[in-house]
Amino acid sequence: MDSDYSVFSILPPFNVVWAQLIDPAGHLIDSESGFTLTYEALSDPSGSINASSAGKTSYWNWAPALFGASSEPDTGLFGFDMPGPDNTPQAMAFDPEYNAWVATGIPLVPTDDDGHVRTYPLMKIVARNGSGVELASSSPVLPVSSEMDCRACHASGSQADAMPAAGWVYERKAERDYRLNILRLHDEQKLGTPTYDAALAALAFNPAGLYASVKQDQRPVLCASCHLSNALPGTGLPDISSLTSAVHAFHADVIDPTNGMTLQSADNRSACYRCHPGSETRCLRGAMGAAVASDGELSMQCQNCHAGMSAVGDPRRVGWLEQPTCQACHTGTAMQNNGQIRYLDAFEPDGSLRLAVNDTFATDVDAPAAGFSLYRFSEGHGGLQCSACHGSTHAEYPAAHPNDNIAPSNIQGHSGMLVECDACHVGQPVTITGGPHGMHPVGDQWVKDHEQLGDEHMGQCRACHGADYRGTVLSRAQAERNFFTDDFGTKSFFDGEQISCYACHNGPASSNPSTNAKPTAQGGSISVAAQPVAHTLLASDPNGSALSYRIVTQPAHGRVGLSGNVATYIPDPGFAGLDSFSWSAWDGKADSNLARVRVTRLAGWSSFGGGYPGTGGATPQMTSSAAPALGSSISIGIGNTSGVPTTGMIVASTEYALIDTSFGGTLLTEPTILIPLVIAAAGELLPVAIPNDVVLLGTTTHVQTALADPGAPFGFAFTPALRLTIGL
Repeated sequence: MDSDYSVFSILPPFNVVWAQLIDPAGHLIDSESGFTLTYEALSDPSGSINASSAGKTSYWNWAPALFGASSEPDTGLFGFDMPGPDNTPQAMAFDPEYNAWVATGIPLVPTDDDGHVRTYPLMKIVARNGSGVELASSSPVLPVSSEMDCRACHASGSQADAMPAAGWVYERKAERDYRLNILRLHDEQKLGTPTYDAALAALAFNPAGLYASVKQDQRPVLCASCHLSNALPGTGLPDISSLTSAVHAFHADVIDPTNGMTLQSADNRSACYRCHPGSETRCLRGAMGAAVASDGELSMQCQNCHAGMSAVGDPRRVGWLEQPTCQACHTGTAMQNNGQIRYLDAFEPDGSLRLAVNDTFATDVDAPAAGFSLYRFSEGHGGLQCSACHGSTHAEYPAAHPNDNIAPSNIQGHSGMLVECDACHVGQPVTITGGPHGMHPVGDQWVKDHEQLGDEHMGQCRACHGADYRGTVLSRAQAERNFFTDDFGTKSFFDGEQISCYACHNGPASSNPSTNAKPTAQGGSISVAAQPVAHTLLASDPNGSALSYRIVTQPAHGRVGLSGNVATYIPDPGFAGLDSFSWSAWDGKADSNLARVRVTRLAGWSSFGGGYPGTGGATPQMTSSAAPALGSSISIGIGNTSGVPTTGMIVASTEYALIDTSFGGTLLTEPTILIPLVIAAAGELLPVAIPNDVVLLGTTTHVQTALADPGAPFGFAFTPALRLTIGL
């Protein structure tokens, strides 16, 4: 959604949630008769709840002008409202095409009811029978962010190449400022052309342009009024490019001011996060987006699925509908695939989308319309939507944000994609390949029966366990498993362990115990401050087999790259305390035990966000002399761009924020603590004593300074913010 609606709007606050209902026998309910489904706000484990959007956004001030919609707070565009201050359950509607209940356009905003920025709030979906008795519930995340941001290039005084010929507008409110600069630039490039002038007339905008419509007529602009957006059906004018094409194609050759590269040439998500929710929201948070390469970098970027900005902006592309398919990467089974079971990129070397040779993991054709094949409209086992078991797009289970993992954990007892038969069925179904994607059941009964089934259908096992029956990525355990066997006793497997026929018996054709002794992996511990730390993983194999190493679970507050047996922990900022990652060694037939490396994260500090310039266009800075360790003393440095003694205000809080001020700058922290101070001409160095109190361990405080500067556009300059995390 947009952070401000008084100038223009790309998207309204608009969240869509789907729900399907399974009866006690494990069958999908395909009629709304006798059932109602509702949604209501739910507190997450931190205590955050988001029931009402009233007073948190300017949307309803401008909804009538932008969308012809109600100005009543908490009302949605299509009648699906927020629960409101009393958290009143809201009814969902049944869609017979998908055998699902849906609420389209819930006007959720990224500020909870305590006023804190929270981008992954929970809603509780409740199913009731005709008598109002609760039958089942689930707790999905409804992600929302207003972090779409163009100010890096379009804020007044920023990038000369983006400055309108008429000059920067220098609006006091930062959220209006860059938007007005965009409209002024848009008018300068288009005003006077027949298509543009006709569009202004057709939509009754000021003939002097969109900038005049906003500034003189106080009429905001819906971008999709001219530029078709499939996210907003019924929008757009003939002979005008779609919104996705206009934005992405035009900006593909724009230079990112932070790295000097064109947005098209960037091969990581930073190019997309320049505008899309990223630096704080980190919307690409699913199992794919969180995957880590050997060098510790994130191995799958936006471009791996969507290609570069020129491709996204191709005028022939149908925005929101023409998307990559699952099978472009997940090309089939261990026995039939495009050369790999799964790829990290959806494209062939010539740039075309990969066409899978096997449809085991394929999305549906013509979903939701002819010629398209979208994951979020595809269905699989038992008529369930794919996302019911695998999670939403960009948040595939298990996700990096803990709130996303609550729903699957409640349903099946652990995080990750839904794999437990008894999550929907009573008991274990009796089948060989009748599960999702041709999967067999997992449990003691299967362990007992699979010898005979294996003898009769051994070839089918290779689809997941591989041609040599030693296991593949498709045969890894999806949770901790403990099985009792008649011949081999209790066998235990860790979550993520690769299952082969040699785990119990001596290969697929043998009933004898395996002669392969498993490798042994050793745990370890490291301490990490602000820089990456390498750690050698130690394992041994009693058979003398060569070992390969694998990170099984990534840490919660960083990333681990792996080269051979050297693991490098790369810390995320803003955390101090205990973290960990797990790993195993493979000898060609079996995984070792699961070893864990304990990581002690020490105190740290970093700078984030952008400031607001003062005299000479310079932005004052804040620094810390050292990390804020318990019982230590540090010095906070505050720069002074005015060149003369001045006054300022330190703003501090444990809560991140994006708050517009009337002085051009943006507060990056809530104003919980305000400290006035006098700043010398050369800047100030403030001593800070960190209490030696373990209660403070892991606490992160955000600190920013606003200082009076007569050379600033509105009399004040703002520093970027400091992130101070107290630790050992």
